[in-house]
Amino acid sequence: MEEVVRSKLLGTAPIAALVQTRIDWGERSQGTTLPAIVLHLISDIPEMKMAGPSGWSDARVQVDNIGRTIMDAVRVRRAVLAAMLAWYETIDGKKYRAFVIDSSTNPDTDQTGTLHRARLDLRISYQS
Repeated sequence: MEEVVRSKLLGTAPIAALVQTRIDWGERSQGTTLPAIVLHLISDIPEMKMAGPSGWSDARVQVDNIGRTIMDAVRVRRAVLAAMLAWYETIDGKKYRAFVIDSSTNPDTDQTGTLHRARLDLRISYQS
């Protein structure tokens, strides 16, 4: 799922125009140019039916859209929102669906100064 989500974001022109290839899982590479996207896998739970696993999993993914200004971060969040809102696609025979759960913004700092996070939380249901 992680590879598919990153590829989906990288393959979306408005996102690529803003962050190029600066989309990483877990943490932003130190010193990376901004804006950038950091993806965090919060949970990934296989769906169970009475007869056993259904073949689907539900993942919660936190998308941190980071910019030096609040508007840089918000522009990236808007592009991610447009790409992932009602995402329904079959890739290599497996289905992927995305639902937006929540969004928020907050400031942070790094060695250069203030940076801004425009967060987007997604629920991604996919066939495992």
